[in-house]
Amino acid sequence: MGRALPVLLSMLLIAICSSIAHGAGALVVPAGTVLNVRTTQPIAADSSQPGMTVTGVFDDPVAVNGDIVIPRGAIATLEVVNVEQSSNMKGRDRITLKIHSIHTESGTYPVSTSQVELKGSSEGKKAAKKVLGGAAIGGALGGILGGGTGAAIGAATGGGTGAVITGSGKTHLVVPAETLLQFRLNTAMRVEP
Repeated sequence: MGRALPVLLSMLLIAICSSIAHGAGALVVPAGTVLNVRTTQPIAADSSQPGMTVTGVFDDPVAVNGDIVIPRGAIATLEVVNVEQSSNMKGRDRITLKIHSIHTESGTYPVSTSQVELKGSSEGKKAAKKVLGGAAIGGALGGILGGGTGAAIGAATGGGTGAVITGSGKTHLVVPAETLLQFRLNTAMRVEP
């Protein structure tokens, strides 16, 4: 027991010194740092759900005191935070993303970043254009075929047809691969060189 204690203390001291030396080499990426990431795959509103992860790559390197700590091409795991799908007649699709973690040669680092919300076009505006367009076409045909009364009936019929087309022709937001997204670090991040 008398000789085991000094050996144990020596091993503990070596481990502590090693961890201090290892930690001393870490660089701190400050909060607020901009992270430019490109998607590597399409992200669709109709097949995404909160908690799902997708990958991206860093478009620009991140440097601290002149040392690159996150190289261009490093992998970012993006997390889907929220998905909203529009109805057939109103609203717009939305996909909200954040960076979950960053992978470099020195390791994987969980991070807290701002969120980026991507929005599709408004279904309400599309629906209104289609309904009005259908009414105009119906009105023109009704006017040609039956005069004033025919124009009113044709406009009503055409408007109904436009609404049906809107209801059946909806397309959801798809964020294509290679889309550039910009995030900011919420908190500082320690990275091993």
